[in-house]
Amino acid sequence: MAKSRLKENVFRLIPTFLMKRIDHASFSIQQFVFSASIETSPGSWVLDAGAGETPFKKFFNPHKYLAIDTKWGDAAWDYSKLDILGDLASLPIREGVFDTVICIQVLEHVREPGEVLCELYRVLKRGGKLYLSAPQGWGVHQAPHDYFRYTRYGLEYLLEKAGFRICSITPTCGYFGYLANRLTVFPKILFWQIRSKVLRIILLPIEITSYLLFVMILPLLLNSMDSLDREKNFTLNYLVKALKDE
Repeated sequence: MAKSRLKENVFRLIPTFLMKRIDHASFSIQQFVFSASIETSPGSWVLDAGAGETPFKKFFNPHKYLAIDTKWGDAAWDYSKLDILGDLASLPIREGVFDTVICIQVLEHVREPGEVLCELYRVLKRGGKLYLSAPQGWGVHQAPHDYFRYTRYGLEYLLEKAGFRICSITPTCGYFGYLANRLTVFPKILFWQIRSKVLRIILLPIEITSYLLFVMILPLLLNSMDSLDREKNFTLNYLVKALKDE
C-alpha cells in the first residue's frame, strides 16, 4: 500500500500533458468521471456505486453526492468517507432516486454483475444516466474479490438485459496503450519480490533505471503510437454511458 501511495504522489508532480502519455489508463478514467459531473446538472442526486475511498467526490461539489461500498477493496483503504455501507446487488435505496450513477472499476469485483446492474437501473430516475467503467485487460487485483473481465459484447449483453439503452461503449486505449501499461508492472515483478535488503540496495541503480525505462520512457513512446491501432481489440478498460429510458 505504501508503494502504491508513493507512485500516486510521484505522478502528481508530473504535468497533465505528460500524465496523459505515461498513465493514460488513470487519466482517461479521471476525464470520464469529470465529464459525468459536467453533464449532470448542479443539485442533482449522484450515486457513486463502489466508491472505495471516494476519489471522485471532488468532481461533484455542486451535486448531492452519495457514496456506497461493501468495503471489499484494499484492506488498507480508508472507508470513513462512505455514506452507506451496503451490497450493490441489494441497494438499501428506494426506486428512482438518482439522476446519475457512476460505477468505476467495480463490476469485476462483484459476484453477480447482472444483479448489480439491475439495482443501478432501479435506483435511477427515468432519463437518468449510468457512467460505468470496466476492465478487459487487467491482472488480478483486490483478491479474492476479483471475479470477471469484460469485452464490449459482454457489457452490451448485461446492460441491455438490465434494461439500459446504451449510448456509447468506448475502449480507453488500443494495443500500444495496453502494452505501455503492462510494461509499468515490470519493476514490481522483478524487484519487489526480493526479500534481501542487501540485494535490493545492490540492485538499486538497476531498479531506478528500470523505472525510468518501463514506467516513463517506453509508456511515453507507446502511448504516442496508440492511434495506429484502429480496431482497439486489445484494451485495458471500457467506458460506458447508458440511459434509463423507462
